[in-house]
Amino acid sequence: MPALRETIRPILFIVVAASIVVLLIAPLDQTQWAAGMRAGAASDVGEGVKGSDPSGAIRFIGPLLKIAILMGVPALVTLGIRRLIRRFFRRATQQ
Repeated sequence: MPALRETIRPILFIVVAASIVVLLIAPLDQTQWAAGMRAGAASDVGEGVKGSDPSGAIRFIGPLLKIAILMGVPALVTLGIRRLIRRFFRRATQQ
């Protein structure tokens, strides 16, 4: 099992890279497109049938799935970019 010293650097790299991605995406919140999306979502919620709240396990799985997607997608994008960078630098150093 790797020691904390060996794993802390990649973990910090991923956290910093994911934070940069979030900071780059954050200005989209102020656009007209985002306002339209929020307005459309609010009108869709208003059209629902009363008493159609999720029941059972979906009540607990929904928020966990949302967290997993919102954290997992930027993490996977960051890992993909990291692999591409490593692959590029390996080729550059071998030549």
